[in-house]
Amino acid sequence: MLNKFLTYFQSFIEKHPAPHYFLAVSGGHDSMLLLELCRRNSLAVTVLHVNYQLRGEESDKDQAFVEDYCQTYAIPSHVHRVELKEKLIHGGNLQNFARTERYDFFQTHLSRVPNSFLLVAQHQDDQLETFWLQLYRGSGMSGLQGMLEKNGRIIRPLLPFSRKELTELSNELHLKWRDDSSNLSTKYLRNLFRLKLLPALEEEIPNLRDSVQRIQGFFQSTLEENQAEIDTVLNGIRNNETIALTEVINIPDYKLVEVLKILTIPLVFTKKIPELIQSEVGKRLSWKANEGPFQSIVKERDCLRFIPAIPDSFSTPTFQAQFITELPSEFDKNTLFLDQSKLVGELYVRPWTKGDRMQPVGLKGSKLISDILKDDHVPASEKHGRFVLCDDEKIICCISHRIDRRSIANDESKLIVRIEFQQ
Repeated sequence: MLNKFLTYFQSFIEKHPAPHYFLAVSGGHDSMLLLELCRRNSLAVTVLHVNYQLRGEESDKDQAFVEDYCQTYAIPSHVHRVELKEKLIHGGNLQNFARTERYDFFQTHLSRVPNSFLLVAQHQDDQLETFWLQLYRGSGMSGLQGMLEKNGRIIRPLLPFSRKELTELSNELHLKWRDDSSNLSTKYLRNLFRLKLLPALEEEIPNLRDSVQRIQGFFQSTLEENQAEIDTVLNGIRNNETIALTEVINIPDYKLVEVLKILTIPLVFTKKIPELIQSEVGKRLSWKANEGPFQSIVKERDCLRFIPAIPDSFSTPTFQAQFITELPSEFDKNTLFLDQSKLVGELYVRPWTKGDRMQPVGLKGSKLISDILKDDHVPASEKHGRFVLCDDEKIICCISHRIDRRSIANDESKLIVRIEFQQ
């Protein structure tokens, strides 16, 4: 069995040549086996180990175990120690924090060696668990396709092999490793699938593993074939902050899911966007802004407009509306007087976006909001903190900058809407 693995591993490395390889090693069975295969193939690697200090002495012994192995065989290594508990003081997901900390550490070293690769020890059983976890979470096709053999600068040599096969090889090698006690806790969802749910399913459905692998293979090939089209949609939204209604209608659900995932828009909107397309102009879908670039989608006459997320340092202006019957003798920049008969639908405030135009008082034609802000010497760092008041048809004003002439009241207006902004 050893010769078979060494031959396979050598061919895998020849398929993914690099000037240097980094290897993520926890001290557990899978990563120690991969490290042993690297050593027996005389592959020059640098070991990267993360000590989260979550299990006290046990974590420190894991670190010492990895360091001792590397010292014995003269393998260079780097250790990243982090007090992960401190990062959880204000709440958050432990495993997400750990993953972020881990891959930031890996990326730091990868960036120092151009064209290098990171070897990780995930195998066939991890792939199976990933499928069911992503299915449970309602993931799109990119999640259900599982882990790729090569994903950017990450490569996974052990993906074709089951945990059983790797354990048999480890026994043949008389390999030593450290067991992580937290892997036995079913409070973590992956462990629940690994220890209870999947064994029960595979006992009842012997060919389940093969079926999942075929599905994942189909998803991988489908995404690969359609990636160019998905990228085209993404680039259009990122560059223009809009997508034509005719284009959205023709996007299959699975492609739309991938677009929303990459833009970190909640996947529940896969079903809501078709409803938005059929709704009236001005209707919007909003969500709590996270790490993504947008925070809402607005229906316009011929497109959907994606509204950028606003930094926390900028607050959205609010306004009060009051009906009056005649204009005052004095005006100020925070108060508008609009002709009710010239308004269409509801009034709302949103951040201005690229391509927004209005017809300012004093000009015959229209003008880009970006040019208005430039004329008013708004610093680039503050432009995203500017807002517009709109109705369902047009921009009413760029708040604190310009007023659109199409809706302003005059002495002949029968019903006037007084708008006062609070910022």
